[in-house]
Amino acid sequence: MGISSLIKNNAVWKKFWPIICEKRILSFEKKKFVSEAKGKFKANPEHGSFEDYVDAFKKHRVTYGEYMHKFEYWKLDEKQRDAFISCSEMQCIYRKMVQPEVKTVFWNKILFLNKFSGFAQRRWVEVRKSTYEEFAEMLHSFDCIAKPIEGWRGRGIRKIARVADDADVRPLYDECVKNNILLEECIHACKEIEEFHPQSLNTLRVVTVSNPEKCVVFGAILRMGTGDSIIDNTHNGGVFASIDVKTGIIETDGLDSSGNHYVVHPDSKKVIKGFQIPHWDKVVETCSRATKVLPKLVYAGWDVVVKEGGDVALIEGNHGPDFDGGMQAPKKIGVKQRVKDTVMDLYGIDPLQFISVNSGTLNGYRYNEKVIE
Repeated sequence: MGISSLIKNNAVWKKFWPIICEKRILSFEKKKFVSEAKGKFKANPEHGSFEDYVDAFKKHRVTYGEYMHKFEYWKLDEKQRDAFISCSEMQCIYRKMVQPEVKTVFWNKILFLNKFSGFAQRRWVEVRKSTYEEFAEMLHSFDCIAKPIEGWRGRGIRKIARVADDADVRPLYDECVKNNILLEECIHACKEIEEFHPQSLNTLRVVTVSNPEKCVVFGAILRMGTGDSIIDNTHNGGVFASIDVKTGIIETDGLDSSGNHYVVHPDSKKVIKGFQIPHWDKVVETCSRATKVLPKLVYAGWDVVVKEGGDVALIEGNHGPDFDGGMQAPKKIGVKQRVKDTVMDLYGIDPLQFISVNSGTLNGYRYNEKVIE
């Protein structure tokens, strides 16, 4: 009998299998994160100590990056540290509160575009299911973005410049079919946002927490590419800054994943803090409306573009948005209590109960088979 059948047919296995999986995840994180930190402290002991990091990992499941740069744990006492919520702790919550059908739609870019077709505002084709003529017509009409249908953090994305009408793009078509590529019309942000870094799209990441009746815009950042990169993702060298969700004004300097701060964009020299996101009210309205498409949606990170003229387009969505970087790192203010209060208000559930204790024993871990019906 396979594991899936055993879990389905055995009440004891069905109850405890998630706990076993959580312990395995914790063991994997411990091996990966602590090993990485040990090497980094040995090579370049910037602040704090390896011993202090290990203690922080046991209590909060933080990565080296969170300890050193994002949260600057080495500066904080235990009470201050406990105000932050790490990426791994949020993943514990997502594993209990995000429904499988939501994950499926957000992970697959084709399913997402079909489900949120009214928000895309661009042409696209699934190359494997398109004809050569449809593919060629796209490339003859405008610049395009090619991306893997399933993927994250901007991996595998490239820009294809518009080609002449008589150009043979058959080899490129065959390559895209082989690699199961999504081809999208290249769109542009409005002039004010594009000026930060014209080579990349410079999207807003807007994080919402919602139920079928109410949506809370929990936080937002502006992401800007750097250098020659067409990608604004922070995992690819991008710079990000926090947006005041009440006003749409950027309230911090820029920050990158290594903890470097930027008063101005490193390439364009455009001042970051104090910039007013154009048409912010429409951004909030668009994201709030998008949450109604999936009634079981709880958490979402929307990648948003403000286009010239004020139209707002959704590029992608994320069912497990990072709270470690964008929501906490720029201001160095923890949001753990806000996460709890927001979910309690919307669902009457304390999400922090799903964070397993980090000593490796999972004492206090509570398993609810169905949290959101």
